[in-house]
Amino acid sequence: MKRTGWCIVIFIFLSGGSFVQAQQTATTFRVKTGESPVKVIPVELQYRYPSFQKGKVVYMNGNFTSATFNYNNLLGEVQFITPKGDTMALAGEPSLVSVLVGESTYLHNQEEEFLEVVAEFNAVKLGKRQKLEFAGADKVGAYGQASGASSIRNTSTVIGSNSQSYSLEQKGDVVFSEKVAYFLIDERNQFHRVNKPSILKLFPKHRKQINAYLKEHSPDLSDEQDLKKLLQFCSTLAS
Repeated sequence: MKRTGWCIVIFIFLSGGSFVQAQQTATTFRVKTGESPVKVIPVELQYRYPSFQKGKVVYMNGNFTSATFNYNNLLGEVQFITPKGDTMALAGEPSLVSVLVGESTYLHNQEEEFLEVVAEFNAVKLGKRQKLEFAGADKVGAYGQASGASSIRNTSTVIGSNSQSYSLEQKGDVVFSEKVAYFLIDERNQFHRVNKPSILKLFPKHRKQINAYLKEHSPDLSDEQDLKKLLQFCSTLAS
């Protein structure tokens, strides 16, 4: 499939701190100089579905547009197939509310972009953002070899118009890592990164019971199943 009309620039600034509770690191991929990420990273990890699925875009005024869609984990965007067969990125317009992709629903927010809804609990939904993020680049040593993880530095990368081109501001191996972050989605379609304060904020009348649950069960707030159990408990309190 031909991909035209778009270009994404990603700027990543690394730090020595730990990730927030609602984010976990999974598989890591090292891409050598001159290689394309789309050839190194397994295809099944680049997209949510192995093939584009029938779906529709829903807007605030109730209008919708049907097409075939897929979510690109590498670029963190919803893509669709045009009538000419081109693969295009769906623009994140403020009026865009949701995108149905096969059996999945993605909600849109200008700050966090697209989140996949993985569970619903009355007035609160659990959303997931899964991306293959650019995690840094190795400096090139004296003999033209990457000098190792200790030399990872800030950089930028461009993934070009045909989804195959790939370039960096300096030479050296680069690293992509698969990351999953979870969010709570309220009735106003506002996204809240999952942590203890955000949970208590959305269930303010039940702080005592929720604190007791957290103390007794010590749920992992980066684990989807633990989050579902916790939110199921919270929703029964609010019902």
